[in-house]
Order: sequence, then C-alpha cells, then structure tokens
Amino acid sequence: MSRLAENTDYSALLEIAQTLPHFDNLSAMGMSAGDAVRIRHAENIIKDVIGNNGYEILYRNKRIALRKIKEVKQ
Repeated sequence: MSRLAENTDYSALLEIAQTLPHFDNLSAMGMSAGDAVRIRHAENIIKDVIGNNGYEILYRNKRIALRKIKEVKQ
C-alpha cells in the first residue's frame, strides 16, 4: 500500500530518477516504433514528475543526482 502525501519525498524522486539511464540503454536494442514512442513518453513523464517537484536531474559519472531548482525572482 502506498503512502500518499502532499509532496513527493526527495528519496522517492531519486529512486525514480535512477531508472533514467536504463532508457538510454534501450536505444541500442531492437524495438518497434510504437514501443519506442511509448518508452520515450514514459521517460518524459518521469522527467516531468521530477521537474514539477522542483528538482533538476544531474548526471555525474554514471550516477544520478537531483538538485533543487532555485526560484528566479522577477
């Protein structure tokens, strides 16, 4: 059973972000065009979830990190 909260925990976002390198590995494998589109869509959804929670993804030496996005004052 999941525990729903008002905001997604950083640890959950980081766990989700850890899946992103696997999407890159798929590009070298045989896949139908329709499946490739759906996979890319799933990758974009994951990136949106992370971004909508105020983080950006950092790729460091084959590792993933998240950094809080600083709000720009206008």
